[in-house]
Amino acid sequence: MKIQPSKRHFPYQHPTFGSIRNPKPETAWKGTVYYWWWAYLKRSERYIACCERGGTGELSDLYADFGDVRGDSFKQWWLEDSRGLRLFAEPRGEDSVRILTPEDHVLSQSEALTVSLPLYLPRRHLERAFKQLLAQVHPGKRGIQLAKHSQARYPVQGQPNTKALQRGLEVYDRWKSSREPLWKIGNDLPGIIRTQKIKPAELKGDEMLKRRALAATVRRYISRVQQTIERVEQGIFP
Repeated sequence: MKIQPSKRHFPYQHPTFGSIRNPKPETAWKGTVYYWWWAYLKRSERYIACCERGGTGELSDLYADFGDVRGDSFKQWWLEDSRGLRLFAEPRGEDSVRILTPEDHVLSQSEALTVSLPLYLPRRHLERAFKQLLAQVHPGKRGIQLAKHSQARYPVQGQPNTKALQRGLEVYDRWKSSREPLWKIGNDLPGIIRTQKIKPAELKGDEMLKRRALAATVRRYISRVQQTIERVEQGIFP
């Protein structure tokens, strides 16, 4: 029997877009770490300059994989030449539970578990023994294990927080596009130390303390985003 090639998996939730007749909401792709990888790369002045040169000069190797990110359509970028699949999906591997034949190629221990089940033993005993063995080699949730041992061309680092990544860019974009003091950015944007928001008729001393706290928090957001942008220029995220 011919074994059909297995489908590709992503270590994390991947973007979905639906169809023309039944499109998915924005959250179906903006809620994924891969969308924010693209979004952060768009903030790299060095990479945008590379795109403007047609992919030549510094970061040309990265451009060969990630291509031009100057457009506004993440869907177009992701689907073009199967880019999302090529960059972020796991290599093809075994995707079925089956009986091996002598001609089969045995996968490595990181990819599959090869076991021997003596059929003369009682079925209940085999089921119990297999369950115990599986617990030893596969102790966690599938997604966490797959992400930890990812062999994707560009693996995501750690367990990213997409909401924090989004908030970081909101702060960064506001800072880049305005000349407002840092405390005002923090005061205006939601989700930034709510306890330090300045109230009308705030006492002067209290207001100064809150301004300092807001400015310090916004400064940390900006620094973190700048560091992440530097990492995506190296093909690392977040």
